[in-house]
Amino acid sequence: MNRLQLFSKPSWQHFLNIQGLHEIPLPALVAADRVWDLVRQTGVVQPTPSDYALWARSEPIGDPTTWLEHLRTAFSVILPSELPNLCDAMRLLPASSPAPKCAVTDNAKPAAPWDPCQYRADARVRKVSVHPWMLPPDWKEVLRRAAQGLPGESTAAPAHDILQRMREKLCQLTWSAQEEGLKPDLSAEVVDRYLTGLEDRLRLRRHGIRWSTMRATVEELHRFARYSGLGTEENRKYLSKRLTRYSFYERGQDALKFQALLETGNTTLGLMDKADALLLHAASEGNAARRHRIRNGGAILGLYSIVPLRNADAQLVLGESLFWESGTWVINTEISKTKRHNTDRLVVALEPEFARYVDVVIQGDHDARHLPELRACAMKAGGPLFVPESGKHPSRTYVPRLFKTYAGTSFTTTRTMLHTDQAINRGEVGTRDTMVMAHQTSPATAKKYQAKRVRQVAITRVQNAAAARRAALMPPDLLEAIQRLSNDEETEG
Repeated sequence: MNRLQLFSKPSWQHFLNIQGLHEIPLPALVAADRVWDLVRQTGVVQPTPSDYALWARSEPIGDPTTWLEHLRTAFSVILPSELPNLCDAMRLLPASSPAPKCAVTDNAKPAAPWDPCQYRADARVRKVSVHPWMLPPDWKEVLRRAAQGLPGESTAAPAHDILQRMREKLCQLTWSAQEEGLKPDLSAEVVDRYLTGLEDRLRLRRHGIRWSTMRATVEELHRFARYSGLGTEENRKYLSKRLTRYSFYERGQDALKFQALLETGNTTLGLMDKADALLLHAASEGNAARRHRIRNGGAILGLYSIVPLRNADAQLVLGESLFWESGTWVINTEISKTKRHNTDRLVVALEPEFARYVDVVIQGDHDARHLPELRACAMKAGGPLFVPESGKHPSRTYVPRLFKTYAGTSFTTTRTMLHTDQAINRGEVGTRDTMVMAHQTSPATAKKYQAKRVRQVAITRVQNAAAARRAALMPPDLLEAIQRLSNDEETEG
């Protein structure tokens, strides 16, 4: 379309006498002409920044920022009163960010052989462990064989992350043996000295001995003994007995995530209250960057309180793991930890009460009336749901870090919180419903949370019984006096 065709339209007749009209570049005139068409189609008489931003994102040709720049060039001559709205519209556009690096897939080129005992000149000094290249030669040979994926004496090669944990436990065992003047091996004496020293160090920590740590330590030593075939059958039986003992102790000790919940008092409903309070705060926040961050924090607390994903799966991606279908947002994602033995995807169609936490992020600072169009734009553009205020592509730790900032507990407590609330209030049905939301299938998981519920109910009953006994021993007139005193204090307050 040329200038003559544009200026012959009825919508341009009011601007033909404006000085400088004919010096406006043609792309700017086309952008302005598009606005006249959109005003006519939508019936919007006084466009807001949200209207301009949405129109820019809906343009099929060119990027939204360039389109608004062209429009600003035209309006600076023909409609200077609209320039502030255009500036505000520019701020509403999502910041451009570089695409993330391609993730390694199963079909990707195999990585270079990994040497778990390779020497590193830049390695840090270790206090209670030796470096991997200082391990006994036969142990290093076994670890390198495992790194190549070769089968062991009676077991398959461990996964990469398990092999790393196994190696570190062997490094600690070697240090412990050397400190005692013993030769590093898997004998009962060396293992016992190592575990005793580890228990002593753990006692000095804030939470004392965590039997899960001790169990995990012996588990790696036992795994190495079985894979390598080193040591005697008696040594392996000793490790098996210690493993059974620590597993038994672990079952009787609540995990730290339970303690963290007790310290903060967080519950699922309480977390949702925090989420709603944050969203109200974001609506009144004047600084755009802080408003974006608080809004993300509120949505993260509200959404993950009911869909307790793991850290590795927390970042939802539009068009990949988050979809707008049948009038609601649907989470459809693989779960990293369980996908090897449970290939079913986690699929959750969010109820409106929880879908709104996605909507509030999609809407951002736009007018609420534009939400349907913004959903369509978001699905078309794709990308992560939660993006930092800088506009850069988020790291894998972004969602867990923001959750901890506003909730006060780590992201790993979301499953525990939902399990605890549901088990206490709805019993076994609540536990099994939560397992579905958390993509858990093991019967041991249900047993663990039900055992936790039984202990909590028992404690409550004991506390209530003690309170009843104290009340029975206390004279009635004293109870009445305490009640009157409490009422008087409330009245004065």
